[in-house]
Parts: sequence; C-alpha cells; structure tokens
Amino acid sequence: MPEVVRLKICFVSSTIYPLYNPLVRAPYGGAEAQIFEIARFFGKDEEMEISVVTGNYEQQEVEFYSGVLVYRADLETPKSLFHRFVPSSSAIHKILKKVDAQTYIMSGACGLTKDVAEFCVRNNRSFVYRISHQRDCDGSFVHGNGEEGERFQWALHHAHQIICQTETQKNLLQRTEQLKAQVIPNVIPLFPPSSAPRDEIIWVGQAVEWKQPELFLRLALTLPNHNFTMIVMPRDLAYLERLVEKTRNVSNLGFENSAPYQEMPACYENAKLLVNTSRFEGFPYSFTQALAAGVPIAALNVDPDGILEHKQMGVCARGSEVRLAQAVNDLLSFERQWKSYSRNAMLYVEENQSFKSLETVYRKLFMRCYRAPKR
Repeated sequence: MPEVVRLKICFVSSTIYPLYNPLVRAPYGGAEAQIFEIARFFGKDEEMEISVVTGNYEQQEVEFYSGVLVYRADLETPKSLFHRFVPSSSAIHKILKKVDAQTYIMSGACGLTKDVAEFCVRNNRSFVYRISHQRDCDGSFVHGNGEEGERFQWALHHAHQIICQTETQKNLLQRTEQLKAQVIPNVIPLFPPSSAPRDEIIWVGQAVEWKQPELFLRLALTLPNHNFTMIVMPRDLAYLERLVEKTRNVSNLGFENSAPYQEMPACYENAKLLVNTSRFEGFPYSFTQALAAGVPIAALNVDPDGILEHKQMGVCARGSEVRLAQAVNDLLSFERQWKSYSRNAMLYVEENQSFKSLETVYRKLFMRCYRAPKR
C-alpha cells in the first residue's frame, strides 16, 4: 500500500497577521502575501496540517482562518514600528515547539531566520527558506548588515531547501554562497477577468527609499491627462510623511495608505498599468498580482529574467525616466498593443504562476522535506 502521510507545515512570518485580520492596519509586503496564499491554498487539504506563526498584534494566542492555525508569538521590548512585531529567540523556539510541524518555511531576510533554522537543526526538522528579494542572494544583505547578516548567512547554509523566484536569483546564490536552490515562481489564485473600466495607472509598494516612489510623482506630472494612484504600505513613517507632503500639489494623483490585502484585487481590476520604480527587486508579488489581472507593467529597472519584454507583458526602461514615461504613454495610447499585452500577462500567469501549474511542485517539495535526512 502507498505510504499515507499527514504533512504538518508551518510558515513563519512575523508581519503576516494583517492579511488575516483586515481590521489591523499595519505594514506587510509581497513575501507575506505569498505565504498567505500558499498557506490558504493547502489549508483546504484535510490531509495536511497548515499553521502560521506571526508576531503579536494583540490577537488571540491561536486563531483559525480557513484551514490555517495562526499562532501568536510573544515579543521583545519594541524597538520600532516594524520590530514591535518580531518575536524574541526564546519566544520563537517555544511557539515552534508547540506547533510541532515537520517542516518550517520562512521568506524574507532577517535575524529571525537563524532562530527558526536553529530550532530546526536542534529538533531534527526541515527548514525551507524562500528567497523574496535580490538582496537575499547577491551578498548585499549578508555583508551589509553586520551580525544580522551573519545570522542570515548561517540560516541559508543550514536550510534543507532554498527556493528562488527566478533563475537570476538561483545563479546569484550559487556564485555568492555556493548554495544550490530550486526555482519555484510566485503563485496566485486565479479569478475570472474583470469587465470593470480600467483607467488608473497604479504604483504599489512599501514607502522605502530604494523603491523610489517619488519618481512616480514625477511621472504623474509628466502625464497630467492620466489618472495615477499610489497604494503605499508605511514601512518607514518619516519617509511616508515626506512623500505624502510631496503629493499634495499633484492634482492627477490619488493616494491610498495601508490598503487591506482583501481590497487589492479590486485595485488591480481597475488598473490600466502597474508602474514599478524600484532600483532592484526579486520578482515582486505586485507583478504577479498585476499580470494575473491582465495589467501590463512598466518598470524603470526591474524585469525578472527578462520575462516582461520577452513575453510581451510589459516594458523595462533600463533606468531611464524618459523611456519609462514614453513606454507608459505608448501603452495608454495604443489600445491594440495594450490588449495584446494584457492577454499575454494572464496566459503567462495561468501557465507559470497558478496553483494549477505549481500545486504538484509544492506537494513534491513538502514530501521531499518530510523524507529528508535531518542535520
């Protein structure tokens, strides 16, 4: 008889709780959104036990959301808006032991990554790290963050499996850390195409300097006859306040602060284009969300593995604001080209980033981790 195994998978994300409770208005990013969707999908499987460990948002010690057990971890003394949600080392070990999963999965470089990896090593569990940003694998986080970078590097070298979003990330990790990884693209649930009017040019992301949101303001000023909307997560409050002040005199620019995750599909359904102004990224989850909704992308610098232009789903301006403005104007002006890019985007996600295309890949990953010899 085939082996019957009840897989117990735990995702660890200190800042994921706002995605479960939209009444909590706190920052989250693409890494949290990706974990949320994976956990929610496999939480429906009665033969799997899916749990999430997160920080303290004054919620119950354990809550249940659509097949997912969400555990609260106790905290250190707050250091900042972000750090007040991050558990201490002893607290995270305690809650991970209580969860008692076979495999623990994290995404996003931070000092907490070592705490989870260390727990797995000590307790003979599998640790999976999912790359969420270029800095996770190009050496910049490891070598630019002192002790925290060293702790993260230790965690990478003690992972049973590392997952990359792109081939570029896989090659970087091999070059910088001599570590092997598996490429598994972002994954997202699919919905029927929307018939809603599309007239918004949107920017989605956290208010941090390297995402360069002020360049979106300049783009709005360059194209005054079009509607622009910024959807911002307030990671850096001082930076956000300066950004808000700059938007006051841009009449064709709307501003949304801390939009709940449940409202994001509607934002993309009403969008004509997604603009990205970051200096660097991994494969942003905002790209996956936009492409799934048939929204072409105009990016200043970021084109993961060159797919936007190769698959004709968007344009990369290669660092030129002039080319970015021209690309946005062209996609808005030529409806036939926009429709073609929109169709290509939805087809790409269906074939490469849907649960239909990736469910088996994840199931094999979970089973491989379950059977892996522990360190």
